[in-house]
Amino acid sequence: MRKNCLSSIRQNGKSSAAALAVLLLCSGLLLADDQSIDFDGSVDFSRIKTFAFREGKALTNEPEINNTLFLKRLSKVIRAGLKAKGLEETSNAPDMLVDYSVSGLEYSVVGGTRGTRIPDAPGMRGVVIPGTGPQPVRFSEGTLIVDLIMRNNNQLVWRGVYRDEENNPSRLAKKLPVDAGKLMSEYPPKKKK
Repeated sequence: MRKNCLSSIRQNGKSSAAALAVLLLCSGLLLADDQSIDFDGSVDFSRIKTFAFREGKALTNEPEINNTLFLKRLSKVIRAGLKAKGLEETSNAPDMLVDYSVSGLEYSVVGGTRGTRIPDAPGMRGVVIPGTGPQPVRFSEGTLIVDLIMRNNNQLVWRGVYRDEENNPSRLAKKLPVDAGKLMSEYPPKKKK
């Protein structure tokens, strides 16, 4: 649905009024968060007691996200989430390895508003409020992926993916650690019945 909105906005970019209408209709979808969890149902997660971080990386050129301080903040949130579930961090033969990555994308759409006429009222003359546009409206999308991997056989057993869209990279950098906390609250997975 989100891709359909972006496609409609791009197709209607020549008409600022049409682009704005589509943008307003889709704005809830454009700035919506999207989360998914996948896991190996055959794994007994209650037997996993220890973890260690293996790799954390930023796959973007956005300086707000591609820096060691931001990655440390993400590690801290993921670590706290796992410890809250009773796991212990160790560097000596951990049961599970943690990999995470964050990617970012910045894009813009064309938007604008139509002029609005306020009609005459008794004893008052109406006015016209000029519209704006066309002008670019920027968005930043970040995707956080957290992988939990069994150390003994290098098997992926749990993956959390969180997509977040914000108005700018700075806001995205503030929100992604919160999003990491939301992902980690889903561990361990609940068995499907």
